Amino acid sequence: MPTIPASILPADEADQHRWREQGLRIRLLNGKHINDVRDEIEDMFALEIAADMQVNPDLSRNPFKLIYQQLNVAYLEPPEVRVSDEEADLSTIITPRLWAQQQGTSLYCLSLNEVLVRVDWKHWADATEASYRLVMPDTVVCEAMPHQPDEPGMVSELRYRGDVWTWETWDVRDPKEPVFLIEEIDDNGDRVDATAKWAPELAGSYPYRNRAGDPILPFVLYHKSVGSRLWSWTKGMELSRGALRLAALWTHWSDGFMNAAYPQRYAIDIETQAGQSRTIGGTPVDVVPVDRKSIIKFVSKGPGGGSLGQFQASMDPVAGAESLRIYEQGLAVYAGLNPSDLQITQAQSGYAIVVSREGQRRAQKLVEPSFRMADQKLLATAAALSNIYAGTDLPEDPRDYSIHYRALKASMDERKAHAELLKSESEMGIASQIDVMRGLHPEIESDEQALERLLRVKQIEKDLANFDMIPDSPAEEELQEEPEAEEKETDKTPNTPEDPQPEEG
Repeated sequence: MPTIPASILPADEADQHRWREQGLRIRLLNGKHINDVRDEIEDMFALEIAADMQVNPDLSRNPFKLIYQQLNVAYLEPPEVRVSDEEADLSTIITPRLWAQQQGTSLYCLSLNEVLVRVDWKHWADATEASYRLVMPDTVVCEAMPHQPDEPGMVSELRYRGDVWTWETWDVRDPKEPVFLIEEIDDNGDRVDATAKWAPELAGSYPYRNRAGDPILPFVLYHKSVGSRLWSWTKGMELSRGALRLAALWTHWSDGFMNAAYPQRYAIDIETQAGQSRTIGGTPVDVVPVDRKSIIKFVSKGPGGGSLGQFQASMDPVAGAESLRIYEQGLAVYAGLNPSDLQITQAQSGYAIVVSREGQRRAQKLVEPSFRMADQKLLATAAALSNIYAGTDLPEDPRDYSIHYRALKASMDERKAHAELLKSESEMGIASQIDVMRGLHPEIESDEQALERLLRVKQIEKDLANFDMIPDSPAEEELQEEPEAEEKETDKTPNTPEDPQPEEG
């Protein structure tokens, strides 16, 4: 998709600011932030200093992407979905691609705070199941439902069709007069109705309705946390801006490592024939390019002779890297992590932030309520389309869908430590076998299920013990005695002609 021109940005200034911040975070996640880092370098340093660093900025450190990728664990395993009718076939709405796509939805929602998912039923292509599409928030303008300030009732999405930009608008705020409209952007920047051009079969009508005839908005807004408004795009800005600043600082560190990590030399009353002038950032600078094989010729300018000397190195690379590591660690707190959730390790590429499994599980629990509400709304919306186009009878109320997210499994070290703790509590008499069972198996949801599992284990152990005590059957005893009988018969067999005969006395 080409770059969105400034002439068709949203009319509301608040939406323009939101688009810029959300667009920056998307570029940070996709590794397309090189120009943002260059702008940051230019803002931080003088032009003649920034000019060298802008040529090849350091993009190897990106705590924004590193942290949110580690926190994206909600859909590592597909959630368990249940409805009241246990025999209901949910294959038309829970497609093979759904939960795999939701991993991307979760990543963008964690880092942008909000993201949208578009639900469609491509009946014009004889579709047999719902389809889902991730919609970036920096391409939409939304208005909330009248009595639900955190749920959109109007979504206008900027889409590139053919060789023109279009606004596709869905509006269900007035159920009696819903709006579906596709508008092109002409050369003057004005919107022109082009619904008949791009969707002639839908011109003058609203495409999606449920069985009751009410219009359906095919967009579901995912929130990072439950709130009372559509957007919270300013939350976490410290981490996105800090990631840019860190990239600029690492670029400065790299430049210093190359050019300022050794003593700075100077000359008094001496000239060299190796010097040359360069224009950096519009300013002429005298430089002497040398390497370890260079031989530099000096000429004294005065009768007394000149002198050469050196200053101490203006940068300590180790101390500088340690300072940036501390700065990077401080940024992680703005992703909603506690200092105890972080494990600072020295990886092959330098210092890296590692979020502990406990920190990942805690972060997952924080986002589960909002994700569950959005997933319920998503499945209910898809079910309404399935009932119309596939003739199914699925529930259309979001609350009819029960969604259980699978917790991140503990590591072997964590399981071992937890098992030792539960064993100690059991020996002290402050924990029952049911508590131990539920502690070791978090997927068990109730004491009844734990008791049933314990009884099944004991019954299996009892059956195995009884099996070991069963005596051998008579048939097996006969089989064991049969070789002995054969040996006795062999002993009684008379000598054959081939056997040597004993000599007569």
